[in-house]
Amino acid sequence: MDTPRTRPRWQTIVGLVGLAGLALAGLLYFGRFGSTPAFKDAKGQTIAGSVAEMQRVNLGGIEQSILIRGRHTDAPILIWLHGGPGQDETGMWRFYNAALEDHFLVVYWTQRGTGRSYSRAIPASSMRISQFVADLDQLIAMLKARFHRRNTVLVGHSWGTSIGVAYAQAHPENVAVYVGIGQVVNAIEGERRSYRFTLDQAVQRGNKTAIDELRAIGVPPYAMAAIIKQRGWLNEFGGAWHMPRTLPGLMWTSFKAREVTLYDGLNFLPGQNFSQDALASENATVDWLHSATRFQMPVFILAGRFDRNTDANLQHLYLERLEAPYKRFKWFENSAHSPPFEEPQAFNAFMINDVLPIAKARETVPEQMVNSPHRRAAAVVRTG
Repeated sequence: MDTPRTRPRWQTIVGLVGLAGLALAGLLYFGRFGSTPAFKDAKGQTIAGSVAEMQRVNLGGIEQSILIRGRHTDAPILIWLHGGPGQDETGMWRFYNAALEDHFLVVYWTQRGTGRSYSRAIPASSMRISQFVADLDQLIAMLKARFHRRNTVLVGHSWGTSIGVAYAQAHPENVAVYVGIGQVVNAIEGERRSYRFTLDQAVQRGNKTAIDELRAIGVPPYAMAAIIKQRGWLNEFGGAWHMPRTLPGLMWTSFKAREVTLYDGLNFLPGQNFSQDALASENATVDWLHSATRFQMPVFILAGRFDRNTDANLQHLYLERLEAPYKRFKWFENSAHSPPFEEPQAFNAFMINDVLPIAKARETVPEQMVNSPHRRAAAVVRTG
């Protein structure tokens, strides 16, 4: 009986590399969009009337991903409008804010040009706020038809607030409540305030490197490369996150959600770079402070006390100037730009205790009364 011959080491290495490549390809192809767990009762049975599903839908001619989760499908629809542009926050929301799924029918939308909704085939010319509004309108029409709703709750974070404000202005009949977190107000003034904060902090701390770099880029408006450099120092000085955070740390948190996969990680930077470059010129001139001050639905502005990304005091000024049937400003005392992730328990409680009752009321009030003069006259302004 012949003794089996030993395979040369190089052939073994090539074989292992090949198997690893096939395994990776399989992971990317079959597991690239992940999965989401069903809602289960104490006996491990799927709860009747719940929904937990991931979908690919065509919005504006571009295939985009959505995740829909809710313990009760008769709950008010809440749509997350993530920041960036080009930064999908689904993993962060799922990790920190999943409690909202017990009270809302939560829709996580990965916008065109972002993560798993990124494709090199997307025309840069389509990356305009008006197109995102059109995509969102198509998505809301689908959700309203499926779940038999009259309107939705829009919750925007940072860049997502520009989509939210633009949509609320264009289609007020579809919005029960608008919630802006880290609200974009006036891009030019916001950047100036953010720059002044970082330069002042650099001087106070005696950080010569920061002083030199910030003075070199000068006072905004400036190009994306300068914004990225300024944002780096902003994060260093606590104006973006009240407690220090790093991009690898944030991505690690996101990957703790089952819905986030290696495919998302591989598409993160290409999508972010594409989205930010394509939207840079329009984002640099956004001015909701003068162009969007009348709302036909209740408005909540939520700000971290230490936010110097979209300056918190500028957000407060916006709330004071706008008109709405009901409006309220909420401070989060231990947050900077991202209260949902910096103070998740306080944020979730606010959404459940303060926003949810109004959303339910707006869903049940007869449509002809939603924006009646009598209801508008009952406007209330609250701070804190």
